[in-house]
Amino acid sequence: MWDSNAKDLKKGMELILGTKVIEDEIVFRHMFGGILAYTFGRPFASLSNAGIALKLSDTDKDRLIKEKGGYPLRYKPDDPPSKNYTVLPLAIVEANSSDCEYWLTTSIKHCKSLPLKKKKARKPKAS
Repeated sequence: MWDSNAKDLKKGMELILGTKVIEDEIVFRHMFGGILAYTFGRPFASLSNAGIALKLSDTDKDRLIKEKGGYPLRYKPDDPPSKNYTVLPLAIVEANSSDCEYWLTTSIKHCKSLPLKKKKARKPKAS
C-alpha cells in the first residue's frame, strides 16, 4: 500500500492513525503535486514523491536522523535540504508498525504546541 504516491501515503496514514484523525482534527490539502497534512490548522506532514516528511522538534528530528535513518526533505535531488521537515525512512513507513505511529503522533503533538501563524491582512484595493 505504501509507495511515494501522495494519495496512497494519505490512505496509509489514515489507517495507522485511525480515530486520531478525528481527535486531532487532521485534514489534508493538496499542494504542488503533493499533500500537506494539518492538525488544528498547523501543518505537520508533507506527503509527496519524497515520502512522508514530518515536522519535528529539533531533539526529535536529530533522533530520527541518528537512530532511524531519517533525512532532511528534498523534493528534487538538487533542492536544498528542508530545515523544517524530516523524511520518515521507507522501512518504518512500509512496516505499518507502532514505530510509524509513534513518529506520526510525535509530529502531531509537536505541531499542536506551535502557535498558529497570523493571517496577513490584505491591502485594500486602490480605487
